[in-house]
Amino acid sequence: MMILMTATPALQNTGNQLLRETAYVQLRAEILSCALPPGAEIREAELALRLGVSKSPVRDALMRLEREGLVITMPRQGYRVAPISLTDVQDMFHLRGVLERACMERIVRQASDEQLQALEQFRRFDPALWSGGFIAYNRAFHTALAELAANGRLCVQLGELIDQMERVVRVSVNNVKAGNPDALVDEHCQIIDALQARESKRAERLAAKHVAAAAKRVTGAMTRFLVF
Repeated sequence: MMILMTATPALQNTGNQLLRETAYVQLRAEILSCALPPGAEIREAELALRLGVSKSPVRDALMRLEREGLVITMPRQGYRVAPISLTDVQDMFHLRGVLERACMERIVRQASDEQLQALEQFRRFDPALWSGGFIAYNRAFHTALAELAANGRLCVQLGELIDQMERVVRVSVNNVKAGNPDALVDEHCQIIDALQARESKRAERLAAKHVAAAAKRVTGAMTRFLVF
């Protein structure tokens, strides 16, 4: 009798892939939230023990994060969380400005009236509704704009950029606490007004101004607190 043994390897491969993805997602979240701060040393063995997996999924996750620029390899020393440089932050804000201006034009042209009306939820910030505070509210607003642009590649690029910039905001002594949340919400409201009026040029100018103001706050905080 011939016995076919195909199910077990398939299950095993699925399990290994799940472990790799779990390790990657958790480690990435810890880096972006600064639970693992910039410059922190990462030891494979310790991380594998803490995550309850073998070294292989951890190594795979670290390689993926290195490609994303969140982890760096130290020759004969292992890995470290990538530091944050002022130049890199300025580059990220410049790119974000370009992408968000592009979003405005796409949203005005592509979004339905119902979709634009859904932006009303961002006209006020209620701490009771956002467990992650203003950072979570701000992230949700800009992510919603990226999704409304109805361009898959643009949405992915901007989403990844928003992810990486989250740790910049946290490390920079939380620029929301240093500023006025009401003023920032008002900037969002102005953008919403322009989009709902389908005035793409005004929306682009407001988006560019909004990003430039954020860049000034964050780079100013980095300079004051020497976060490089």
